[in-house]
Amino acid sequence: MMGYIVDLTVILHGLSLSGHDLSAGKVHEAMDYFKSRLRGQIHQDIRNFVTEESLFTYRGRDLVIEKVIDLIRQYCVPQTKP
Repeated sequence: MMGYIVDLTVILHGLSLSGHDLSAGKVHEAMDYFKSRLRGQIHQDIRNFVTEESLFTYRGRDLVIEKVIDLIRQYCVPQTKP
């Protein structure tokens, strides 16, 4: 489920960068870029997160939602240099 949420968000973010010039070609470009460059990295990050032993230890917060937000920020929001 985490993968689907992050994947869809990253793809939609890529499409939003196209502005108002959205076409079938742009959708295919965004999907191809996602599949070739980002999908493997995102899903490896998720696998690493899920296999951590401490994941299922309750710490008073929703670690899965926090990780989803972290991944979306990592792959969608441009990082600013300090």
